[in-house]
Amino acid sequence: MRSCAHLTRECSAGYTEFMAEFDPRALDFEVAQLGAMAEKICAELRMDHGKGLRALIQCLSESYTFLFPALRQLAQNGSEEARRALVQAVAEAADPADPFRAPFLLEILGPLLFDPSPGIRRAARRVLRERLIPTCPEEAGEALVQWAAEADPSWKALAGQMLGYLPQKWTRRALIALKHLARSEEKEVRRAVIAALKHLLCQSPKLVEAELQRWLEDPALSPLVRRVLGGKKFSQSEVP
Repeated sequence: MRSCAHLTRECSAGYTEFMAEFDPRALDFEVAQLGAMAEKICAELRMDHGKGLRALIQCLSESYTFLFPALRQLAQNGSEEARRALVQAVAEAADPADPFRAPFLLEILGPLLFDPSPGIRRAARRVLRERLIPTCPEEAGEALVQWAAEADPSWKALAGQMLGYLPQKWTRRALIALKHLARSEEKEVRRAVIAALKHLLCQSPKLVEAELQRWLEDPALSPLVRRVLGGKKFSQSEVP
């Protein structure tokens, strides 16, 4: 991925032209110009996809607080072309030097994670897994914990799956959330938890094995632990 600083230089001219007719600082911007902003983005993408994409990246990099409502609307109701471009723009705009941007990017990506188009849905989840979680693990981890508490099993299953990709530093936090999800009655959620635990077991074997041994003492969790282990035994160093 190219750096955000490089993208800013590359997109600056197009962004300036793109934003010429909008003033996001205006108090009535959201009410008066929200729809026009989303339409402008779609029009740019149709006329010149590359130029529209560069402007979209710059919107996410420079004016995400002002333009968040328009970009969120685009993620929910935009054309397939616009939604696909938005996924790519979110990936490009992620920047560890600007952690305040991450929650906005995660919110914008949210609807795309369950997009009607399978291709967009897969791309959005890949961006979350391969770009946002490694780039902004703290902010992404907080979002995953929130999703794990949702009533919708689809969100819980997604959270369970993605918790397995948190960096090693965040394994303890992931295990806390996964223990909650492991008690879920939904099969898709439990399958996601099993997959996440297997991934974390490879990443942090001692820490995860110690936690799973405690889970074995809980009758509600022990069957899931046995599925994670797949007939294997804990390493000798972890046997009490």
